[in-house]
Amino acid sequence: MKTLSFGEILFDRIDGKDYFGGAPANVAVHLSRFGAESYMLSALGQDVLGNDASEILAAEKIKSDFIYSSPHHPTGVVEVHVTNGIPSYDIREGSAWDCITPDDESLRKMISTEWDLVYCGTLAQRTESNRRLLQTVLENGRYRELFFDVNIRQNYYSSEIIANTLKYTTILKLNDEELPLVSKLIYGHEMEAREFFAKASEDYPLTLLLLTCGPDGAELYHEKTKGKALHIPSGKVFVIDTVGAGDSFSGTFLSCYMKGDSLEKAGRKASRVADFVVSHSGATPELDDEILKALEE
Repeated sequence: MKTLSFGEILFDRIDGKDYFGGAPANVAVHLSRFGAESYMLSALGQDVLGNDASEILAAEKIKSDFIYSSPHHPTGVVEVHVTNGIPSYDIREGSAWDCITPDDESLRKMISTEWDLVYCGTLAQRTESNRRLLQTVLENGRYRELFFDVNIRQNYYSSEIIANTLKYTTILKLNDEELPLVSKLIYGHEMEAREFFAKASEDYPLTLLLLTCGPDGAELYHEKTKGKALHIPSGKVFVIDTVGAGDSFSGTFLSCYMKGDSLEKAGRKASRVADFVVSHSGATPELDDEILKALEE
């Protein structure tokens, strides 16, 4: 499986310690860990954190063909404040990933490649140049599925960005706090998940909605389930922080589902990995033998 994740590579600064992150990077890591040929379309600064990120990406076997080096912008940093396990974010502007600038040859190669999956969110679309780049990829690229993780952060989103990306979206990821906001932005009023999926799957190429609900697990809505939610429970674990929990769910689910697992089986594996992630600091803790064995079983 060949995948391309568009957007931010950054470091989450939690209690003064830097953890590799960014939703697209987190998902790319989990896709790679489960066997995907995982690429990123992003940018890093020519600085210490950029070097650190490059080493982590190489260790995680993320392909760097479309990761660009910016001499003018620093590698992204996000100040994360965790209260009772729940993070809030202060995202610095003017980071390298705000200015993703592939050359013409790289862009042609990217567009001509046959991707099984392309991932995007809203945050990396906060700059006009990135929006134009993503639009080029979505309009001209060759891909089987587009996974759109809305991933609301601060004020870096709009109804226009969301609606335009939905035009290409086959799999949509929201959490239970984003759903009422997104449904109001797109349809003018807050909607329950079932109503939203029914309407959005008529208006867009959407076939699957992943709705994560924190400690209440997740709900999956697919065109084959005729509007009924498939509930995926979460385990009872001690939560250190929830940074990257949704990304771990997404990456694991996509890896398993696109390789042939049923919705329920892929969802349960994704839930196990998300439980593991929230019981550790940072978004991509190394999976230990116990969790790997549990996934095999």
